[in-house]
Amino acid sequence: MAHSFRFLPDEKDHEATRLLPWVMAVMVYLSALSLTGGILVHKGFGGWTESLSNRLTIQISVEDAAEREQMVTTTREILEKTPGVMTVRRLSDQEIADLLEPWLGEGNITGDLPVPAMMDVQIDSRLALNLKALSSRLHQLSDKIHIDDHQKWLGHFVRLTRMVEYVALGIFLLVILATVAIVIFGTKAGLAEHKETIKIMHLMGAEDSLVAQAYQKRFMRHGIKGGVVGLVLALLTIFAMAKLVQNLAQGLVEAPDVPYLEMLLLLLLPLLSGLISMVTARITVIKELARTM
Repeated sequence: MAHSFRFLPDEKDHEATRLLPWVMAVMVYLSALSLTGGILVHKGFGGWTESLSNRLTIQISVEDAAEREQMVTTTREILEKTPGVMTVRRLSDQEIADLLEPWLGEGNITGDLPVPAMMDVQIDSRLALNLKALSSRLHQLSDKIHIDDHQKWLGHFVRLTRMVEYVALGIFLLVILATVAIVIFGTKAGLAEHKETIKIMHLMGAEDSLVAQAYQKRFMRHGIKGGVVGLVLALLTIFAMAKLVQNLAQGLVEAPDVPYLEMLLLLLLPLLSGLISMVTARITVIKELARTM
């Protein structure tokens, strides 16, 4: 009979308790958004930057077509004999036009436009390519041959993505700490409100674990209920933002693919919210009763 005894008031009759699920919903909502941002940055842009880090772009900006073709052939021969170079591929005129069209406008890429020849070079990441020596050799051939190794701007981009990941993780940890603080505050407020009732229960032989069980069950329900609401709102927000990014990125940059497998981890947030609320409430009750009772 003792385990079925209910001494806490109905949730609808307690204003502070009634608002707790909505507070949990906000916490899970923020957690889902921060985790989504971190996952998208890590998975979506990680592979993209890794693929670019093993590539070079060669531009040959010679105006005379015949001379430019001769330069392309000679440059290809030099690259293919260079240790560390795996493949050399010349970009077609259509590929170059596709790259320029978003910036110059559709239909503005005409035949008389001076477009340089471009070559995509894939290098072996296991070998150290002497880029300085290669650049010097190509410049001896012509000062109109330019090498872009992507490393300078790619390094800034990698540092930016890592910072975004750390910020997302930091937000997630701060939300967890805020959730713990809210549960502790709510539990202590409930204990103070029902102090006399708990004293009577102790006189009747009830143990601290019985009181803790009542609070941990209630806060676990709050955590799961609010977690489900927050997760649904977060998924709606993520879906709307993904559509917006796709519409804005169309024709300019390729939007990263959504890693749906990793996104399934978001479904665990309501359970995590309930678990954190339950454990925090139990520990708070046990410590508070040991200190005051």
